[in-house]
Amino acid sequence: MSQQSLYRRYRPRRFSEVRGQEHIVRALRNAISGETAGQAYLFSGPRGTGKTTTARILAKVLNCTDVRDGEPCGECESCLAMDAGSSYDLFELDAASNNGVDAMRDLISRAAVGSPGRTKVYILDEVHMLSAAASNALLKTLEEPPDHVTFVLATTDPQKVLPTIRSRTQHFEFSLLSAEQLEDYVRWVVADAGLSVDDAGVAHVVRAGRGSARDMLSALDQVVAAGGVLDRPEVLAELAAAVGDRDTSRALVAVAEALDQGRDPRVVGEALLGALRDAFLVAVGAPAGHLSDADRTAAANLGGEIGAAGLTRALELLGAALIEMRQAADPRIPLEVALVRITDSSTDTTLGGLAERVSQLEREVARVRLAAPAGEGGDATPSRRSPSGQAISRPAAPAPRDIPPPPSRSAAASKSPPPVPETARPPSIATTSTAPLQAGSIPTAAQLTAALNDVVLPQLRAVARAVFAGGRFTTVDGGVATFALPNGPMLERAGKARADVEAALTGYFGQAVTLTLVVDGGSSAPAPVSTGDSPIADQAPSPGPESDECVDLSELTDATDVAGGGANKLTQAFPGAVVVEEDQ
Repeated sequence: MSQQSLYRRYRPRRFSEVRGQEHIVRALRNAISGETAGQAYLFSGPRGTGKTTTARILAKVLNCTDVRDGEPCGECESCLAMDAGSSYDLFELDAASNNGVDAMRDLISRAAVGSPGRTKVYILDEVHMLSAAASNALLKTLEEPPDHVTFVLATTDPQKVLPTIRSRTQHFEFSLLSAEQLEDYVRWVVADAGLSVDDAGVAHVVRAGRGSARDMLSALDQVVAAGGVLDRPEVLAELAAAVGDRDTSRALVAVAEALDQGRDPRVVGEALLGALRDAFLVAVGAPAGHLSDADRTAAANLGGEIGAAGLTRALELLGAALIEMRQAADPRIPLEVALVRITDSSTDTTLGGLAERVSQLEREVARVRLAAPAGEGGDATPSRRSPSGQAISRPAAPAPRDIPPPPSRSAAASKSPPPVPETARPPSIATTSTAPLQAGSIPTAAQLTAALNDVVLPQLRAVARAVFAGGRFTTVDGGVATFALPNGPMLERAGKARADVEAALTGYFGQAVTLTLVVDGGSSAPAPVSTGDSPIADQAPSPGPESDECVDLSELTDATDVAGGGANKLTQAFPGAVVVEEDQ
């Protein structure tokens, strides 16, 4: 005779035996006691948290002949039939395998038929797997259910259930059990069943359960059957440690060992993803009640080694690898590639990889600062040691000197700066001058021209540079230099940059240089007046007398000395050439 598994042997038969779901148990017991039970319920939550078990207890209490404080008696004929699975008042349907519209129509047709008990209960497990047609058929029945029928819909994915179905049910959400609750439960089961399990086995069972009571009891069954925890290398712990140490080869070896043990690459990736998620929750201070004290300490150590930014990047890479593994020819390759990128950020050229490198540098700098000895005055300047072993502190960098701001153009024109040494001038200007410029002397036109070409023009903007490059210095009288330009428009443009040229020449020669702009040929024209740094552009020079002349186009005659054809142009271009024959 085969032995009954622990999760079936210790399945709760009363509401008081359901662990970790006190809020749901309290609501259902109050509804039964007050005779306000609904006709449709939706139980959602992770696997192994008691959804189907609670639905069976609800079916039992709805048909019990001796209800006590919202609990079934467990002794009447209806309760015994429910426990034996032979009751005509309870029907269970797996919607994952019976998800078609025909199965739903058959269920609806039988729902109208009465049963021996007071209430006919239908439990639809994994209801989110129903097809669209089956869901619509169920919806019609939920809108107007028979008075003697109660529907209990169970699912692990409630968001996939039609909103119209959810709106017609009382939704109860089941939660995972905490590590403390699982440990108390497993110790009670061990004591009640007379099992021999040590503390290491209990810790292993709680870790394997991860908040699920059924998974925990299945792991306990395995530990009892094996006589203790299997002496196999803990691949997940080794893999997590390799990720924390950023040891690429160690991580790949751990994956190879897991595959040699017969584990699927996707299962290994999901387990590592769960461990990294736990470390992330602990690192950011989020609730992690499903972890034991030892697991919480390990998760905190892993989070401290990788950091919140590194954990976020690792979770993203592993999540993308798990999606890619669905269609990969070899599911192992996406997992290994993700581990290489996680453990070696230099192989990841994405923005996340660059951010990880910056994070590593920041942690390294912080570690060096903490390890460096503090110098005098509280300076944490790193020191080095001489060959004799004596510590030699590095001199601190000198404080930057205050550099005065450059004088404004108006100040440069009003205040004469000190003379510039001859050695500081460009060689081209020094060679152009016939003699060194003495302090207080006025530069000549040749010296001004050389300074303009070699020093001033490169500092000007493109338009001003072109304008002043087309002019020339003619005379210098008492520190006032006359600068001639070809025409009036260029004179106007030169006036806008005159202050810059004057400031540059004054700074170079150490003497105040004032420019008078004229039109080349001796005819003077007023230049724009400079006010401060900006010349007044609207005071443009007046046009010469030539621009006031009016020409009558009818009096103009055609020129006769202009080549009118290609042959004439060729003979003019080549003197002495004669046209032998011209094509008409």
